[in-house]
Amino acid sequence: MKRWITVSVAILLLISGCSAASQSQVQTTPAEPTCTSTQTREGRAWIEGQLKAFGDSDLESAYTFASQSFQARSSFEQFSLIIVSNYGFLLELGSYEVVSCSKRGEFFLFAVEVIDKQGEKYPMEYMLSRQGATWGVDAALVTMSDGQPSYL
Repeated sequence: MKRWITVSVAILLLISGCSAASQSQVQTTPAEPTCTSTQTREGRAWIEGQLKAFGDSDLESAYTFASQSFQARSSFEQFSLIIVSNYGFLLELGSYEVVSCSKRGEFFLFAVEVIDKQGEKYPMEYMLSRQGATWGVDAALVTMSDGQPSYL
C-alpha cells in the first residue's frame, strides 16, 4: 500500500510538472507591443530626416542619422558603398510614407514605403534604437511582398 501511495504521488508530481512546463511555454511568447504616439512621431521624424538627406544626395548628412552602434561598426565610406551599391533608389527618391511602428525589445521597427523617381515601389523596414533622447537608425532593409527582408 505504501508503495502504491509513493507511485501515485510521483505520477501526480510528474503530471503537475508537465502542466507547469506547458503553461510557462505559453507565457514566454509575449504579444508584440506597439509604439506610443510619441515614439511613432519621433521615430518617423528621424526616418524622414534621413530620407530627405538621401533625396538631396547628401550621404554625409544621411550617415549622421545612423545609431552610434552602427557608426561604430561601419565607417562613412562603408555606409556610402552600401547605399550606392545596394540602395541607389534612395538617391533617386520620389516619395515615401512611414506606414507603422512596432516595438520589439529595445528596437523600434517602422514599415516604410519608398517610391523612386521612376515610380518603382520599395517596401522597407527601418530598425531604430533610442539612447536617452537620441534616436538612431540601426538597419534598413527592403522587404519582399510577403514581409520578409531582402538582403541586397
